[in-house]
Amino acid sequence: MAPDEHLLVQPGDIAYNMMRMWQGAFGLAEIEGIVSPAYVVLKPKIRIDSRYASQLFKTKRLIHLFWAYSHGITDDRLRLYFADFARIPVTIPPLEQQKKIANVLATWDRAVSDAENLYLREAVLYDQMMRSLTTGIRRLEGYRGEWRTVSLAEIGSTFGGLTGKTIEHFGQGKPYIPYKTIFGNGRIDLEKLDYVNIESNENQNKCQFGDIFLTSSSETPDELGTASVLLDEVNELYLNSFSVGFRLKNFERLLPEFAQFLLRGPKFRRSLIRLAQGYTRYNLSKHALLKVKLSLPNLDEQKAIADALSVTEKKLTLLRRNINSLKVERLAISQRLLLVKRNESAALSR
Repeated sequence: MAPDEHLLVQPGDIAYNMMRMWQGAFGLAEIEGIVSPAYVVLKPKIRIDSRYASQLFKTKRLIHLFWAYSHGITDDRLRLYFADFARIPVTIPPLEQQKKIANVLATWDRAVSDAENLYLREAVLYDQMMRSLTTGIRRLEGYRGEWRTVSLAEIGSTFGGLTGKTIEHFGQGKPYIPYKTIFGNGRIDLEKLDYVNIESNENQNKCQFGDIFLTSSSETPDELGTASVLLDEVNELYLNSFSVGFRLKNFERLLPEFAQFLLRGPKFRRSLIRLAQGYTRYNLSKHALLKVKLSLPNLDEQKAIADALSVTEKKLTLLRRNINSLKVERLAISQRLLLVKRNESAALSR
């Protein structure tokens, strides 16, 4: 292949970004066009299949070589000039085998893409469903009762996270809920806990089933007050110091299973963002939090909504797992196909 001096790309050409090639910044052109001067345009030789070459560029070995042949002081300022790209040694099979490999990998790429598109469509539907059901805009069949408005102070109280801890206390000991676990999901994942040393004479707040946790300190207002609910029985579990806990007096007004969806909905999120205090870092006042009001259906409807959303959420989880499985299989197949045994060596550039 050779660079196009005029930066014109045609279908089948490969364009790569000189400053980001080793990070995977390259693509196979499908239409005719012009690229920016930061790109080099590679035109396939007669005995090089461009689709195969673009797949080959994604292998760990080539990515490492792109980095090794680049010039610069720091990783974010490296450049891979064409003269250096042309010196990179590669080993390739005959053209017909290249085409077969490219066809197989393209089929896998379409399977991954189709699975990702299905997940995105289902995720949009889930988001719409959650927004409408947790605000009463949409009601499940058979439910018509009025929703009641209550403040958080009426149904529970707040408690703080870990106190008096420094970096040397973390890494072993008792489990605690880290900030990122709260931020990541509406339900606390017990597989994503960290550990902290707790002495027997310490007075630290322990978490229990039904507790609600909210991020109380963040760099942006949008991240403040993200909620997650503990829906598992635990023996001994603590909360990080950058979040606040909220404990229900009982489950007669708000079900924890419903809270995991309600408190991550847009209406509740907007009410908390307005409470953000600070400039470079934002904090959530416990006193202000308790004044926030919720609109709640009766317990039967809360349970029905939680059940409906849980079913859809589990479906999304299965779709994500399918995507991950496809990617793992695709990677294994690509590594096997692109690891040439009987081959001919050839440069990818003219």
